[in-house]
Amino acid sequence: MVAKGIYVQSHSGLISDRCACYLASGRPVLAQDTGLAGLYPIGQGLLTFSDLEEAAAGVGEISKNYLQHCRAARAVAEQCFDSDKVLTRLLQDLEVV
Repeated sequence: MVAKGIYVQSHSGLISDRCACYLASGRPVLAQDTGLAGLYPIGQGLLTFSDLEEAAAGVGEISKNYLQHCRAARAVAEQCFDSDKVLTRLLQDLEVV
């Protein structure tokens, strides 16, 4: 994923819905760093880059350990994007539950 400059500069933590779908499908994601590290587990299944060299290293890492990154990608999706978990947390934060 290559993000628009505003998301990179603001470190907004943007992750696209397409990335979430890839993770849920068990496909690793290599995403431009938008401040994801404080919000999501980075390094297995979901990798970030800030420049061309880091992007190339990320491609190499995924290629070298593809099946491991596939399993980790699905785990990231289950941990971070499962609707039951996300909606429960949202309702708790809103003090509805």
